Amino acid sequence: MAALRPRSGAATDAAVLDAIRRVPDTTRTALAAELGVTAVTVTNSVKRLLAEGLVVEVGRARSTGGKPASLLRVNTASRWSLGCTLELDRLSLVAMNMDGSLRFRAVMPLGASAAAAEDGRPAAPDAAEGPALALDEAALLERLRDLRTRIDDERGGCAGIGIADLRQDAAAAAHVRDLLQRELDLPTTFGSPALCAGLGSYWVGEQEESACLTVHLGPSIGAVVLSAGGPILPEIPGSSSLDHVIVDPEGPPCPCGGRGCLHQTSSNAADIRRAVQDGLGEELGLDPDGTRVITDHARLTEAAAHGHAGATRIVLDSARTIALVIGNIIGPLGVRSVVLSGTSISMAPKLYRDAVTASLRERAGALGADVHVAVSTVQPHPCSVGAAALALTTALRP
Repeated sequence: MAALRPRSGAATDAAVLDAIRRVPDTTRTALAAELGVTAVTVTNSVKRLLAEGLVVEVGRARSTGGKPASLLRVNTASRWSLGCTLELDRLSLVAMNMDGSLRFRAVMPLGASAAAAEDGRPAAPDAAEGPALALDEAALLERLRDLRTRIDDERGGCAGIGIADLRQDAAAAAHVRDLLQRELDLPTTFGSPALCAGLGSYWVGEQEESACLTVHLGPSIGAVVLSAGGPILPEIPGSSSLDHVIVDPEGPPCPCGGRGCLHQTSSNAADIRRAVQDGLGEELGLDPDGTRVITDHARLTEAAAHGHAGATRIVLDSARTIALVIGNIIGPLGVRSVVLSGTSISMAPKLYRDAVTASLRERAGALGADVHVAVSTVQPHPCSVGAAALALTTALRP
């Protein structure tokens, strides 16, 4: 029998709550076995969760000779949270219950906060000038006020706001945070796109408890390893980005001081540049100036999914290069599960999954075993759902 792990009360409550959320209609005995703690520890934790209204008893298990055990389920209406994603061209906002179901969603157009950088990302404006964010604030505030009525009716139930900034624009993200906090008066937590994509995938049941690598393809290429729904290392700003992993030492020089970095060969912007150079820009409706990176890359991957030879060649080359980096990460860590996430990946899920799977299988000897690769199907946006999950876990976990 595995050794019992020491836990504080708060940590135990968070672990028990998460286990009940993942496996509804479970029993105290089953929880103790799964978490490796004593029955008394689970019983005390469940008492606290019942008292807080986070967990409810929903009947009795089948009798095995003694008193039937109570079945436990998370009270999905007891807590909920808001998740916000800032992209280059839109803001997504969702309200999510503890079971991952959505109770509110809104998508609003955004404009660039500054002239697009050479790689297609907006440069952060001078904080003193304030962000020139093309957002219909009146429309956003109207929706937030409708939402606030619901929050005021269930004040104890809203855990907070999580924000994922795909724009990599600190001033714009702070501006949106201030709008949300001013109108809703709730605690706010920021998470990287990769962390939020991973949490969104875990929260809806796409990932098991074992370690899983989530790779998010957006304006930057991010990665995070989650185990039991939490990152194996604390987030450090910029640490989740794979952009400056060197994949070609003889490649073009990079401002970071290296050569042939991943973002120069396999990012959304790099794929679009290659497509324009290959003469596909006009045919696919791509902006040669690279100011619509996410939209244009989605067009490119959609064309590849429909069999366009030139687009397919670019997407496959990019996916194989990303797979090379993935293999170098998961090999030493012993990770056997990978989830791919991002708008473009969702446009051509089979193409990305098969390409990454094939590349990793070629290295099965070095990796020690086959690796399971999946594409996240979280809707409406994995980072929005994950940002909401981040707010919930921040509030419920110590």
